[in-house]
Amino acid sequence: MLACAALAAGMVAPAMAKMAAVPAPALETLPARLVCHDDVFVPYVMLNQGRIEGLNVDILREAATRLGIAIEFRVMPWRRLENELAKPQGSVDCAFAMSRTPQREQYLEFGKTPLQPTEYALFVRQPETTAAAAPAVTKLDDLAGKVIGVRAGFRLPEAIAAGAAQGRWTLAEVPTDTANFQKLALRRIDAVLADSSVGLYTLKQLKLADIRRLAPPLVRFDTYLVFRKNAASPALAAAFDRELKRMRQDGTFARISAAYLGVPTLE
Repeated sequence: MLACAALAAGMVAPAMAKMAAVPAPALETLPARLVCHDDVFVPYVMLNQGRIEGLNVDILREAATRLGIAIEFRVMPWRRLENELAKPQGSVDCAFAMSRTPQREQYLEFGKTPLQPTEYALFVRQPETTAAAAPAVTKLDDLAGKVIGVRAGFRLPEAIAAGAAQGRWTLAEVPTDTANFQKLALRRIDAVLADSSVGLYTLKQLKLADIRRLAPPLVRFDTYLVFRKNAASPALAAAFDRELKRMRQDGTFARISAAYLGVPTLE
């Protein structure tokens, strides 16, 4: 028995020595402070008496807090922001919310978890219930011969641009989304093309309950928090991925979205 015990001890000792020789994985090193940039884009990023707030700001502030990072937000015009990110020695190390492209992936660290889905959708009035009411609008083709309101400078989905070029519908430009939805409520136009979150936020602010968003959206793509590529950027992107995923799972994402949009989330 003693011989067996000694033999077992002799076998275990080398095995334990080998296990002890395996180095422990390095702890994730994250910065204590992070400065992130975006342009003003209601409701994602807004200026309120000098304070930067908004849907994406609140989401990223919560994720950073969970990671023990003091995050600061700064506003920068979009074209300048893109130029600074593309420069090898640019002044911006963190930005949101960027769509993923092969060109951007050359110099930016994208996470795997999107910050927000971006949707371009049509908004129309609720269908009337009277016998003489016009047929309800349920899809883009139903707007043939109608007027679609768009904010000046808005990137048109291909289907909208092609139909306008063919004369299938008319586009009416206005300077703001608020003006667009007010015109729709007053029946001066037949539909509004807008970013889904912008549209939902505007309807909530204007208290317009008789306007609805058509599904599915005309265009949908994901946008991300990005970092300038360097030795620390993979760990930073992975850390925010982890917290953004947890926030979706524990209901934080839905709670923040509902505060701005009146609905839990677009996802």
